[in-house]
Amino acid sequence: MTEHHPALRLSRAGRIGAGGDESAYVIESVSFACERGTWTAVAGPAAEDRTAVLRCAAGLDPVTEGEVRLAEGLRLAHVGLLPVAEQPAAAGTLATALDELPAGAAKVLRDAVHRLDLWEERHTPVRDLTEKGQRAAAVAVAVAGAPDVLVADRLTSGLPPVAAAAVLDLLREAVDRRGLCVVAAAEGLASLERADVVVMLAEGRVVETRVMP
Repeated sequence: MTEHHPALRLSRAGRIGAGGDESAYVIESVSFACERGTWTAVAGPAAEDRTAVLRCAAGLDPVTEGEVRLAEGLRLAHVGLLPVAEQPAAAGTLATALDELPAGAAKVLRDAVHRLDLWEERHTPVRDLTEKGQRAAAVAVAVAGAPDVLVADRLTSGLPPVAAAAVLDLLREAVDRRGLCVVAAAEGLASLERADVVVMLAEGRVVETRVMP
């Protein structure tokens, strides 16, 4: 029998806080698995807990115990886990990205840019866009890159409802049509409504995993 491997799995993942104080875990014994073609929302009362889990899931912060594993051959991208100035798209413009991408990816990006109401600003450096524009541009570029797994934080924080819905709908369609695996911080009811699974955190630990109806 062929062994099944989820797109992304965290197995008893833990990260100790600064200074190596074992009594000060940032996250502790976090376990959950994410399949291709699903959206996993990471929820909980503390934003820092969500971000810590997502940074470990994306490989930006190493775990000090347990394991984070991406299935062999899959490509991972992340959005919202670094300052905008450090995002790959920040140094250029959307127009430049459209010119440099292969035809198929350029079409995906062009459609996303129109949908996220960024077409008129495609020649503006991403770092000069509004916060809304920067976040939307990062999502559009990430989706166009055709990753298998996308780990995201602060997707819609501070965005007006229409812009937030456009970002969430773009990702949900990539999940349903292209089999993208999304692991994202839950930010209100709108993101929970698009999720397939909710992982609830409290004090850096998983306290509940719920499959959404």
